[in-house]
Amino acid sequence: MPPRKRPAPPLEKLTPASRSPPVDQPSEPSDSATPIISPTILANLPSQERQMYILIFEAGSKGMWMQDIRRKLMLGPQIATKVSRNLVSSKLVREVSDVRHRSKKIFMAAEFEPSAEITGGTWYHDGRLDSDAVAAARRSCKAQVERLGVATAQMIHNGILRDNPNAGYTINKIRDIVNTMVLDKVLEEVKSTGEGEFSSIRSGTVCYRVAWAAEGGMMEGIPCGVCPRIDECSPEGVISPSTCVYYKKWLQMDF
Repeated sequence: MPPRKRPAPPLEKLTPASRSPPVDQPSEPSDSATPIISPTILANLPSQERQMYILIFEAGSKGMWMQDIRRKLMLGPQIATKVSRNLVSSKLVREVSDVRHRSKKIFMAAEFEPSAEITGGTWYHDGRLDSDAVAAARRSCKAQVERLGVATAQMIHNGILRDNPNAGYTINKIRDIVNTMVLDKVLEEVKSTGEGEFSSIRSGTVCYRVAWAAEGGMMEGIPCGVCPRIDECSPEGVISPSTCVYYKKWLQMDF
């Protein structure tokens, strides 16, 4: 009689740890970019200075107006001014100019940098609009739109960097400029249909073209007024309103 085979030993139940060699898991990185209030500083501040410093610190990069500080801490103007001056002289807090409200004082903890809504963004320098830089950017944007006929913000940005690699404009800067040009009716914001002049742009994409409207009003914006061949134009002629692409564009504008 042949010997009986011994049953195979039971398989060891695999756990997640036994399937692969252990790997040291890195600890969760801390957000070192966000300033943390110092307990040492708080411990060395008098009561009123400490309360005001905490309030300003918690406001972060947006800072806090003196009126709001006084209201929340219920301080009179003289005491609030004295306390804030002590914090400024200790270099724990600084005064920041707000381009939106130049007459109002904004206080910010020294560890923070002012947000774009306070400084005005990249087109402001020391709280003042860099008008020369804005004018140059507007000219560059308009030149790209005139060259392309119709263009997205990305197309405008790509064209500017191709023509001038050292321009240094980010796409967000270009969007800011283009938006102001739309408000000033220098450019017109439209959505691509994917056909005709929009054939190179996906349907539904927001894009821009030069606005026809002139400063003098709707009637002065008619392209006929500046057409060099207006004397040759007639309803039945080779040059006529029915075949003029510029006149058709003007008729399609939403006044």
